[in-house]
Amino acid sequence: MALVATPVLEGSIQEILEEIQHTSLIETKLTPRSAESLQLVAHAGDLVILRHENQLVGWGIREELRPGLKEVGLMFIKPDFRSASSFILLARELANVPDGLILATYDAALIRQAIIEFGFREASLFQVIVASRGRFVTKRLNRASRTAVAQHTKSAKPLFAIRAKVTA
Repeated sequence: MALVATPVLEGSIQEILEEIQHTSLIETKLTPRSAESLQLVAHAGDLVILRHENQLVGWGIREELRPGLKEVGLMFIKPDFRSASSFILLARELANVPDGLILATYDAALIRQAIIEFGFREASLFQVIVASRGRFVTKRLNRASRTAVAQHTKSAKPLFAIRAKVTA
C-alpha cells in the first residue's frame, strides 16, 4: 500500500497526539508543542498525518498566526519512510489550504520546493514578523521553544518563505 497524507484523523486522535508530542520531545530538530496546542490544531483540521497502511509514519501542522495566515511546522517523517516523495506528499497536503502560509525551515531544498510547487516566495525574518503581526516571534518565547531555536541555529541558518492567501 502506498503512503497517504490526510488531515482526516482515523482511529484515536489522542494516541496520535501523544506520539507526536513524545517524538517532539526527543527529536532535537523539532520544536515541542504542548498537548493543548496540538489538540487545537487537530480539531481545527490543521494536523496532517502521513500513513503507510494503518501505521502513522509522519505528520505536519498548520498553526494559526492570525486570521488568514498560518505557519507550516512540526514536519516529521519516521526514518524508515523518509524519501523525497514522502516529504513532497506531506508538504503538498499541508499547503492544500487557501490560507496564507509561512514556512520557516533550515532546509534550503524545502524552501525551493515551496517556491516551485506551492507558490511561496522567499522572505526575511522581518517580513515574516510583519506579516504575522509579531505572532511568529511571540509564540517562540516559552522556554521549550527558545531552547529548540537556540539548538537549531547552532548548526544552520533559518530560511523563510511566505505564500499569500489563495483566492478563487
